[in-house]
Amino acid sequence: MINIRTDLLGLAVTLCGFMVFASSAAVAQDAAAAEKQAMIAKGLEHETAWDLYLALQAEADGGQELTWTTLPDWSGVYTRTRGGLNFDPDQLPDGLPTAKLTPEYHAAMMERIELTEQGHQFDPLGTCISPGHPRWLNLPSFREHIVTPEQTTMITEVFNSVRRIYTDGRDHLPEAERYPIHNGDSIGFWDGHRLVVHTNQLMAHYYERVQPDYSEQVETVEIWEQVDDRTLQVDVWIYDPPALVEPWYTRQSYSKLDDPEKILRIGHYDCKGNPNSDTYMTEEGGTQFTDLTFTDQDDR
Repeated sequence: MINIRTDLLGLAVTLCGFMVFASSAAVAQDAAAAEKQAMIAKGLEHETAWDLYLALQAEADGGQELTWTTLPDWSGVYTRTRGGLNFDPDQLPDGLPTAKLTPEYHAAMMERIELTEQGHQFDPLGTCISPGHPRWLNLPSFREHIVTPEQTTMITEVFNSVRRIYTDGRDHLPEAERYPIHNGDSIGFWDGHRLVVHTNQLMAHYYERVQPDYSEQVETVEIWEQVDDRTLQVDVWIYDPPALVEPWYTRQSYSKLDDPEKILRIGHYDCKGNPNSDTYMTEEGGTQFTDLTFTDQDDR
């Protein structure tokens, strides 16, 4: 009888602990969901990315200047925490992207998804076209972040893609001198140790192989923050009138890799380094290699 009572008491304690854990997890999930809805609402309050950026700047009283003694430590090699090939890490594995697309861009995405299901898939990266921004945010490669008082430089290993975020008070280029480039033109300010960024002047691309396209009108606002010793987190709002019915908000995060022996390196990426890696799009919308150099047979 004593053993039974002891076992029952232990079971009760275990169940109680499980219920507390489950309750805490549910509270945390509810808080995260509420925070995400607040971020979505913040994007909807502003017609353009520039309007949102200016509002954030006003909230920060214009921002603060960093000095060499007040820089945040973002050193080390990072990689994307979660999300896989989905731009929004919160996208369900069997669901569609969470962006609210215009009919034209939704149809284009569904056509690409259908072709993929048929075994036909193509990615411009296969022809050595840079991923560009905002696709830059979900690349699964090594990354590093170099913070100085007047500029933050962000590098991802894929295509040696570099973003330069100017925090020295300069404005974007004048309208007459703007033209689309892969990573756009980024300016920002510091709100404490949070880096707020606006990017324009971007080229059209798509977020991933079975994700939506974005147009040359796309602009982004980002808030970067180091949330703990190992994690950089960024809140992202994407405005793109031709493609999006409303701003697309996502939260991206990047984890610092353990490297006690300091052997990790950002390698040099050269997709043209091997003549047997050249690809092109087939008539069916798939991917095919050009003729291989180590055979005499026509590979097409």
